[in-house]
Amino acid sequence: MFEALVLACLIGDPTDCIQLENTRHPLRTYAQCEARAMEMGSAVNQYMTGYKAISWKCRPLQQGKFTNVDSTYWPNS
Repeated sequence: MFEALVLACLIGDPTDCIQLENTRHPLRTYAQCEARAMEMGSAVNQYMTGYKAISWKCRPLQQGKFTNVDSTYWPNS
């Protein structure tokens, strides 16, 4: 299982960023995770005025965990 993450930053202040995570459904494959991350990224400006998706990643979930999200951002890859 995978977790889709998207980093969205304020267009006028690229240091003001929010980490978004998929909560819609389980993502069993990397391909499903990648597709969901693209979907989330393309919807950022529709739901978050002034923000732009900057990066995305798919992280494998550890068995028994619902999420791996912490409060820190990841560097752009």
